[in-house]
Amino acid sequence: MVFQITYSSVAKPGLSISEIEEIITQATQYNTAHDITGCLIYNNGHFLQILEGEKQLVMTLLNKIELDDRHDHFSILSEGQTNLRTFNEWAMAFYHDPLNAHLNSEVQEIKSSLLEISTSSEKSNFVMKVFWYNVKNLLSEKGYFKSNS
Repeated sequence: MVFQITYSSVAKPGLSISEIEEIITQATQYNTAHDITGCLIYNNGHFLQILEGEKQLVMTLLNKIELDDRHDHFSILSEGQTNLRTFNEWAMAFYHDPLNAHLNSEVQEIKSSLLEISTSSEKSNFVMKVFWYNVKNLLSEKGYFKSNS
């Protein structure tokens, strides 16, 4: 079984694109070494991430992420077990930087692709449903799913 967990957080004010790129680089290296896969999305100061792997390894990583001072308002949105990984590679990230106009067409293409996946992909379990629901809302700037608990 593969453990999956989705969380959201808010970037600290002033977090730079180079710091986001550093997060992606560190995550890629760490996750590859620990057989953790997933998807990290950043848009307008908000992070959304799903992680997949052996539960203890994922929870160890999640504890490190929660303590990272580059973000706050950390909230677990969903967690569960599945038979197969959804993200076989750790490589996806999305960010919006309106100050760099040359990125706008690439950013819009990525955003469109993610929105299309969020509405059309097979959502086989609760964790994936929550993740893709939040992708859609984050990229549409509607906000995150909030549980009643």
